[in-house]
Amino acid sequence: MHAYVYPALFALFVWWFSTGAIIYLDNLPRRTFKYSVVGASLVLAGCLVGLHVTAANSTLKSAYEAFFFGLFAWGWQEITFYMGYVTGPRKQPCVEGCGGWAHFVHAVQTSLYHELAIIGSGLAIVALTWHQPNQIGMWTFMVLWWMHQSAKLNVFFGVRNLNEEFLPEHLTFLKSFLKSKPMNLFFPFSITISMVITTMLWEHAAHASTAFTRSGDTFLATMMTLAILEHWFLVIPLPAGKLWKWGLASRKVNKAFEVEITAGFLGAGKTTYMRARLADLAAADQKISGKTVVLVNDFAAVGIDGSLLAAQGADIVELPNGCICCSLRDDLATQLQETVTRFAPDRVLIEPSGVADIASLIGVMQRPALKAFVKALNVTTVIDAGAFLADYAALPAHFGAQARLASTLVINKADIASPAERQMVAETLRRLNPAVRIVTARYGRVDAEPVAVLTLVANKPPHEAHECDALCEHDHAHNHAHDHADDHAHEHAHDHAAGELGFSSWTTNLPGIFDTDALYAVLESIARGRFGDIRRVKGLARCGAGWVNFDVAGGRPSIAAFAATSDETARVVAIGKAIDETKLANALAACTAKQAA
Repeated sequence: MHAYVYPALFALFVWWFSTGAIIYLDNLPRRTFKYSVVGASLVLAGCLVGLHVTAANSTLKSAYEAFFFGLFAWGWQEITFYMGYVTGPRKQPCVEGCGGWAHFVHAVQTSLYHELAIIGSGLAIVALTWHQPNQIGMWTFMVLWWMHQSAKLNVFFGVRNLNEEFLPEHLTFLKSFLKSKPMNLFFPFSITISMVITTMLWEHAAHASTAFTRSGDTFLATMMTLAILEHWFLVIPLPAGKLWKWGLASRKVNKAFEVEITAGFLGAGKTTYMRARLADLAAADQKISGKTVVLVNDFAAVGIDGSLLAAQGADIVELPNGCICCSLRDDLATQLQETVTRFAPDRVLIEPSGVADIASLIGVMQRPALKAFVKALNVTTVIDAGAFLADYAALPAHFGAQARLASTLVINKADIASPAERQMVAETLRRLNPAVRIVTARYGRVDAEPVAVLTLVANKPPHEAHECDALCEHDHAHNHAHDHADDHAHEHAHDHAAGELGFSSWTTNLPGIFDTDALYAVLESIARGRFGDIRRVKGLARCGAGWVNFDVAGGRPSIAAFAATSDETARVVAIGKAIDETKLANALAACTAKQAA
């Protein structure tokens, strides 16, 4: 048995370690790349010589050497591509809406020179080992080539796990050629081909008559088995990328950045406000406004906000579902650090879910790995003017916490509230935080002139950064037990946490073409409580020749046109208590144009 186990373990370790080492080198500062490429070129030359020398030998030792040389010869291809030296003539993303054959051609152009270099290296290895008994190194290179091409086509056609975090910053334009979807039609063919080859190799190894042949076949069979696993890791919901997280240790935050948190209860208009903010930043000169990255989090398992914020001139990073920095506190810290090291932004905008714990989110910013680089922290809390009275009566602690930690309070949807209602909201908020700046907004756009009743709001400048000590004192003064240091054993004891608020979420896809009138009627029924105590609905659906974004917020339904991308999925999210899921699903299913007719 050891005749198979030892070669398999050797192949597994060398493959895993060399992959992580390449990731580590690719994420070092760019000034180091020239030294890495020179070193990799020397290694390639040594491997080519080694392959030529070992090709004439058929000993067990030469089998190990040939496999090693073949694998490390492949390493040069990966290093020179991911460091940007041997890529292709295209170094910019595809324009929005590009698809079909043109999109494929553009994708080929991003790595054309890389593919030609692989072909050239492969031909050189074939020539160096031609008609020699030891072909293990040559076939190792060819197996890696197959793994590379198959995986590359699969991520182009669409897979669930794109592992985009491993892309160095200078190659982020490649994201426009990656597609996220559960599976593609090419995937079953690539898996089937790999399984047939793997079965043949293992069978050949089992019947080998010499240690050389047995080890060589085991090396190749192991690599093909890894190819199959690597492909499944692309489509099954497993964090396979963690196998090489250690390779990202070379990434360092290299410049300070501002953080803007947009908080607010369900349906307050956070995403609308963020879209307006991003539009303003996109309209400004980026040399002045700087680079922006957005972290967005939905309470539900299926996110909507990321789609709504896309194409706004910023990179969008969607976090897993959950109460941001409650259940995802550690995930957020890791994700934020990876984001700022990868994109090197000047500004990070964060939109947490409507039931998020903002004090914990601020605490994440104070962790040692990030604290030194957060040069300014602003918290904007968006309030729904029309729904404030009912929401505050139900959840006073939640609103109190968000108001006390805010730099600015935005009374949104001011156009649907009377002057007396706006004054009531402003007075309530001022009592919660006398020093906060309060403004009004319509459709997320802050009014140029504050409403008269708000002109006496005191004295904090609109973009004043929070100081950590002040935040901590303010937070603890209101009975919030948050450790703003790196305390991973933090116990969450807030009565406004998502679970304790009693909210649950329900999501489903929406196939078919919807009838706008029928959909609006269902939204009105949701607002009247026909399907349970639903506080928030948001979704995307196909209607007629286009798409719509629909929602229910503050007890008010709305539908607006939406410019969807080619790979958008029609879906809906409902958040509330005691949702009648079956009844709601049936009502939405009846909204298709065919059913409505």
